[in-house]
Amino acid sequence: MSRLAVAPSQDSTVARTIRFPAALREKIAADAERCGRSFDGQVIALLRRHFGEDVDIAPNPAEILALATASLADIPAAELRSLTRRLQEPES
Repeated sequence: MSRLAVAPSQDSTVARTIRFPAALREKIAADAERCGRSFDGQVIALLRRHFGEDVDIAPNPAEILALATASLADIPAAELRSLTRRLQEPES
């Protein structure tokens, strides 16, 4: 019996952490400096050039807020208040 591979939706954005070996990181950093870009900017430029797609390292702020709101959706109000209290109280 064969298994069919299911491709992920093209519309979804998946955040990933990329760890580069030190030597590769140094090469990318040197190339970034030569091009007048940040390290992250250089990684994005390389990915865009190679894959020809719009890539980014992190979702835009509206997407981050939507994800944060959705992650709290199923939490009862009493628990939600205790979880978000530090977000609303000024630091001493």
